Amino acid sequence: MKKYLKKLVLGILISCSTSLVIGQQGIIWQNTIGSNGADQLYSMQQTTDGGYICGGISNRDPNNPSVIGGDRTQQTNGGYDYWIVKLNANGAIQWEKTIGSMGFDDLKSIQQTADGGYICGGSSDSPASGDKTENSIFTYD
Repeated sequence: MKKYLKKLVLGILISCSTSLVIGQQGIIWQNTIGSNGADQLYSMQQTTDGGYICGGISNRDPNNPSVIGGDRTQQTNGGYDYWIVKLNANGAIQWEKTIGSMGFDDLKSIQQTADGGYICGGSSDSPASGDKTENSIFTYD
């Protein structure tokens, strides 16, 4: 019993000292990422290479819809589109991808798959257009 208790106490002390060290480090890196439209982040996950995959939505600048700007290098297809950004371990952008249709596409989750790819999920309210190959069951006509 004493041997088990010593291991438990040692484990608790190691856990406490680890969280104290982490708490004292502060911010390791930060990066502001966006386009010249409206952007929202909904999902972020650390990837197997130590970087991060970020997913959300991005819209064109309503005052100048043909302009690609900020960190987004691809045009949106219509309203809001899925916007996926891959960061390295230091927070720098490695690549980004815009996926969508002529309507409102709302990415809610993105995860890395076992084969190193990515799967994302969300919703769309438009017919087949842009990157989308099937019509929505419901639209806001």
